[in-house]
Amino acid sequence: MFSPYEELEYLADYLPEEGEMVLVSRESGELVCKPYQKDELRDGIHDAQLYGFLVQANERLHTAGALPLFVTAMLLVWSIIFIHGLVGLGWSYWYIVPGLTLPLLYGCFVWVRQRQQAYFQKMILPQLQSELQRRQIPFYALVAGIRQHSEFQTLLDEIVHWSPQSSELSSSHMRS
Repeated sequence: MFSPYEELEYLADYLPEEGEMVLVSRESGELVCKPYQKDELRDGIHDAQLYGFLVQANERLHTAGALPLFVTAMLLVWSIIFIHGLVGLGWSYWYIVPGLTLPLLYGCFVWVRQRQQAYFQKMILPQLQSELQRRQIPFYALVAGIRQHSEFQTLLDEIVHWSPQSSELSSSHMRS
């Protein structure tokens, strides 16, 4: 019987090609070498450059909502001031505030989505396509990797409506 170090030296002669992995375990007192393959579907994104690009794209999609949110908030505040202050309706008409707020928030949501879609189409998608091609990453592998990172939810919302067969978003996504 060999010492553990001698067994490892013996196993080293049978290691796979560079980049492949093996799992060495002890069974019945002997070291056993088994091929090991990572589950790439659930790995996420390990390339720092690609991860940085995706973080930047996601944050830029987030900022597309800043102007609509600010305008909607200002419009809501000044509308309430106008209705209750200048028109003279008292606070007994409180139901006007939620009645005004809900349509304004829906309009804000639609405006944010339109800005995000436009930014994704014009700025992010061309860069994303070139990164996929340059790195030879399959589209669905990228989607699976992005899905593993909850912080990329905004980017994922846009990317799932695009397919690699066409450069346009699916028709069901055009008016959401």
